[in-house]
Amino acid sequence: MKKKILIIGTGGHANSLADVISMSDKFKVFGMIAKSKNDKIFSTKYKIIGLEKNLAEIKNKIKYALIGFGSIKSFNRRLTIFNKLKKIGFRFPSIISKYAYVSKNSKISEGTIVMHGAFINTGSKIGQNCIINSKSIIEHDAVIENNSHIAPGAIICGSAKIGKNCIIGAGSVVKEGVKVSSNSIIGANSFLDKDLKPNKIFINKSKIMIKNIWPKKK
Repeated sequence: MKKKILIIGTGGHANSLADVISMSDKFKVFGMIAKSKNDKIFSTKYKIIGLEKNLAEIKNKIKYALIGFGSIKSFNRRLTIFNKLKKIGFRFPSIISKYAYVSKNSKISEGTIVMHGAFINTGSKIGQNCIINSKSIIEHDAVIENNSHIAPGAIICGSAKIGKNCIIGAGSVVKEGVKVSSNSIIGANSFLDKDLKPNKIFINKSKIMIKNIWPKKK
């Protein structure tokens, strides 16, 4: 019998997370938790069954939960809610899409979601409460520390290290062996080839050179 799980959040990422869970052999979505009564739910399949302020009461009925909102601009909210739920006593499984590849020689910690099409190679270590989003690549021996978000299509090359509470934007590439220190953000479509100190934002603004390849008419 599948175990019931709550999704904390009602938006697009919550709906995507529910889609991954729906294909799981171990869990099924019991419902979603809203921040306030005014929140709207993106899914027509699931219902809002309570508010964040009532989670201690809901814990008596449901043991498992996952954070169902992303961290586009800040990691703070995901971290705060995760710690709150841990203190209440919720359990956080790791959820891996049936359409993702995860090496048996990698490690995925609790509360982490691996979305459709993601690739996690041998020797990689993924911390707690992380998002490994759609079609992102975590190469061999890379490390992703707690509460970090690897956005769709991002590539973390071999032996690179992403610190705690980091956001790696969609389509970005972190070069092999490079260290991104904690609380940092890499903008979308950036290429990082040097270590990044803590609490930094890196945006790669490359200039695109356009050259006329056609010969001039005489």
